[in-house]
Amino acid sequence: MSTQKRILCISYDESLLVTRKMVLEQAGFFVTPAFGFTEASKVYRLDHVLDLVVMDHSMPRDDKTALIGMLRPNCKAWLLSIHRHIDQPIPEADFSVDSFDGPEGLLAAVKNALGIRAPKPVSSASISSSEVAESSKKRQ
Repeated sequence: MSTQKRILCISYDESLLVTRKMVLEQAGFFVTPAFGFTEASKVYRLDHVLDLVVMDHSMPRDDKTALIGMLRPNCKAWLLSIHRHIDQPIPEADFSVDSFDGPEGLLAAVKNALGIRAPKPVSSASISSSEVAESSKKRQ
């Protein structure tokens, strides 16, 4: 990553907040944790330079909607909502991920939201069918 992306991570579950912060920091992101709506509001008032806001599934749907309403007018950050497996994603968020997808799913959703593409593996499996066809033509 050329510039470190800034993420505000919000949860109502302290252990989930710590875990998500660790996962995202290990992936090279700068993470500001916020425990609950009030703390997230305070953090946002002090730091407008965010690339992504992650709202945990422990956050009530009404609080997510209220937070999105507060952020949208002045914040250019993408909004990612983690939802419970039994719940529908909230339409106001830019991106959603199912909590059952675990840390790998969260990381993939964060990278997707930030437009970060995984490098292509250097294996024969990454060669396209057109490359195989062209290669076989050259051999003939």
